[in-house]
Amino acid sequence: MRKINYYKTVFVLLLALVTNSIILNSAQAIPAFARDKQMSCTTCHTAWPSLNSFGHKYKENGYRFAPLLEGSQKISDNLSWGEKFPISTVIIGRPYDKKDSGNAKARAIHEVELMVAGPMSKNITGFFEIEAEDEDTNARGFELGIPTAALTYTFNKAANLQLSWADLLWFDPYNTYTSGHRITRGRNAIIDQSFGGADNGSALKTSRQNVTLYGRPIQNLFYGVSFSGVADQSEGEEADTLTLRFAYQITPQIMLGALSINGSCSAKIGLANCTVDRDYSRNAVDFELNQENMIINAAYMQAKDDNTTATSEVENDAYFIQGLYTFRNNGRATWAPLIRYDAYEKVNGSEDIRELTFSLNYYFDENFRGMVEYWDRDGDATTTDDDRLTVQVYAAF
Repeated sequence: MRKINYYKTVFVLLLALVTNSIILNSAQAIPAFARDKQMSCTTCHTAWPSLNSFGHKYKENGYRFAPLLEGSQKISDNLSWGEKFPISTVIIGRPYDKKDSGNAKARAIHEVELMVAGPMSKNITGFFEIEAEDEDTNARGFELGIPTAALTYTFNKAANLQLSWADLLWFDPYNTYTSGHRITRGRNAIIDQSFGGADNGSALKTSRQNVTLYGRPIQNLFYGVSFSGVADQSEGEEADTLTLRFAYQITPQIMLGALSINGSCSAKIGLANCTVDRDYSRNAVDFELNQENMIINAAYMQAKDDNTTATSEVENDAYFIQGLYTFRNNGRATWAPLIRYDAYEKVNGSEDIRELTFSLNYYFDENFRGMVEYWDRDGDATTTDDDRLTVQVYAAF
């Protein structure tokens, strides 16, 4: 009986998504953040929010179309709302969410994001985001936070200086290590795992203070050098994390990359995970195929951390491979199925965990997406087996 009710619930939710598509396809809402009056979302996105090769360059160029397109203007010249005030809002609903290990949840509004981004002058670009999620535990269920704020000065294509409170690889235009480009509910294992926990017990997805230099000294080579504090430490005390990122375009569609992170968490800061000075490193290689309607990403990372007493070193590896294909109708994204396989280690390699994610996305409009996602985990030792079914909608305007 419970199984029948389970499938009935999912069917009703899917039917609601299809009904919404009929209503919203005629709305033709224009996102203020992603395009000007002459550009569609597909100019920068294979399937929003995953960036295509043009989107890579657009982000690197400080959210300016010029000189990427002949005779084009910067995005803040043509915004449909508020004239030159480049503001965008994203609302995420999660009307059905059920883990095998937990209770079903109807999280009608899961997250609200407010973003302001664009050129502030000829050489200066700003980005600012405020968000509130239902997972916060204050009395009203939502609590405002600032996951990202960045100020970038563009010298030329080879050198851009960025000051940011953001995740460690936020400056990176590619889709491998940045949480904001993901098209799934969950993040890939490499950016989601804290491994040995010496980086304040947090993962690459967690915000921190960064001073970054990035650019393209030659057309095919992207680099980034970042000096950062530990994760989730807003004052950047005892900042001692160095990140090196390189991505080489073998062809316009194929990228090979490398990442090296070396840092420490100082006992002077007084954090719970740093009762003694702890060093850590993250070294990875990655691949991206970004061709028309298809994006394939893969990466392998080796993580080393001092243990909690800094008397020995623990090592855990992780890798993932992900494929996204976008079906189109008259150039607009419609269906976008995604599959990802994650594998990672815990407890100095003594636990091996495997995860499979399948996500089916439907674009009611360029800026309105519905998603049904199934996630399955094959646990080991202290990590239990689990699965999860999520229905989620995203609207941006």
